[in-house]
Amino acid sequence: MRKNVCVIGAGPSGLVAVKELLDENHSVTCFDRAPQLGGVFRPNAAADEPGHYDSTLLTISNYMMAFSSFPPPPGQRRYHWSAAEYWQYLRDFADHFGLEPSIRYRTDVLSVTRSEDGDGYLVEVAPVGEPEKRTTHHFDAVVVSTGTHRVPNYIDLPGQEEFEGEILHSAYYRNAEPFRGKRVLCVGVGETAADVVHEIAGVAESCTLSVRRHQPVIVRNPGKRGYPNDAYTSHLLNSVPLQIATLGARLQAKFGKRFGKTPIERAVADWNSRNRYFFNHFFTKNESFLHRVVDGTLTVNASGIERLGRDYVQFKDGRREQIDTIMLNTGYVENFDILKNVDVGDVRRMYKHMIHPELGDSMVFIGWARPAAGGVPACSEMQSRYFALLCSGKRRLPDPARLTELIEQQAAYEDELFFGNPNERTLVHYNNYMIDFADLIGCSPWRASVFADPKLAYRLWSGSQIPTIYRLYGPHSDHWNARSTVLSLPSTFRVHETVLATAFIGVVRALTKLGLVKKDPVYRRRP
Repeated sequence: MRKNVCVIGAGPSGLVAVKELLDENHSVTCFDRAPQLGGVFRPNAAADEPGHYDSTLLTISNYMMAFSSFPPPPGQRRYHWSAAEYWQYLRDFADHFGLEPSIRYRTDVLSVTRSEDGDGYLVEVAPVGEPEKRTTHHFDAVVVSTGTHRVPNYIDLPGQEEFEGEILHSAYYRNAEPFRGKRVLCVGVGETAADVVHEIAGVAESCTLSVRRHQPVIVRNPGKRGYPNDAYTSHLLNSVPLQIATLGARLQAKFGKRFGKTPIERAVADWNSRNRYFFNHFFTKNESFLHRVVDGTLTVNASGIERLGRDYVQFKDGRREQIDTIMLNTGYVENFDILKNVDVGDVRRMYKHMIHPELGDSMVFIGWARPAAGGVPACSEMQSRYFALLCSGKRRLPDPARLTELIEQQAAYEDELFFGNPNERTLVHYNNYMIDFADLIGCSPWRASVFADPKLAYRLWSGSQIPTIYRLYGPHSDHWNARSTVLSLPSTFRVHETVLATAFIGVVRALTKLGLVKKDPVYRRRP
């Protein structure tokens, strides 16, 4: 079965969708309004376009950010790529797999409409800035991969009509120079915001950060072993029941708050001690803003904004700060206006955050699975692999009733697990999400034959769950190259630590079966 497929967007998610569809010998046309690939990572974005800031460092390490079919060069150390390095990686990925001939740049997608006979979709496009030159193309299926960082979310602040200063959004932030000498209020903190706030506080006359909650913070490179934080995304650690892991996080925060060896260690611990449910939130994998708390150039207020005045902000705890500029770090909103007669709604009400129950596998959404720990590209790659196999008829969706049941079960799981961020509907649990897809695709590394390779089995258990482990077996696998990559990365745990931790997990799991430890929310895996 060879299908003619449209992919909308040539960012990381769109590129991997093109690659996986070509692997299955489908015909692919990708439209992107930009002059080059990369989405928000492409260089030289216009001032009025969302883009990365000058000093961007990814919060996911190179081996976790890379696609499973194209790991970093052999021997490359594990570190955080800059935006420029990641964009070059995407360029190399596209060149290696010959993706460029499938991409049409500087092309606006104006509308996507289901064909009158129900057989495929009509996609209306035009050169950017020339809507009169519109043309319509018929496709058997459509991939929407326009990304979640496209339309900034401008929130309404109480009294903002009285405020006489500037209100900006971090989507358009490039560097801190425009904020030099100003009195700035930053609203919200996430991974990008952590750097934005850090830079602004370093040059502003004053800088205040307003937050609603103390979002859990993970240091980019925790501990003394030199590993990035995602090196700890092991099956071993993710086998610890949530109740025990949460207790451990609380104890670690209390201990670090009192006994941390450096001011920043104590500041991170103090911040995390203010959130009782560490693992029920999205993780801010970037502690940079807390360096400004330590050096006194950043003030944090978590009471909430009561109102704005002409040149001040009044907080609910009674504090008032003089300000002339507001930086909104308030994320993005979803916009699917190009889709006609389709109500996308809540992405958590789609199967695997990608398949709408009323559309089936003829239109899918790739890039709306954001792991609390781990990378979006890895999740998008698994979505793309599954979709390509669906197009080929090598995999089939569950029947409509079962599909709806699975959507409800998985949404209930995510609602329960991520109650700390109820409005972040894209959130998924990286390990469970990837393992589930591996079962569907047939690329799970956990099979009887892996135990004939003890070194590999050990790394799969105690090492980082980099995307490459899902190229060991299954469709389009590359076992020996994947094995080499997996074994090239050291385990975060020494052998004796792994043995002790495994024994501890066994005891705790036994207590769980006896009802002495609370069971984790259930993630239904099989269709």
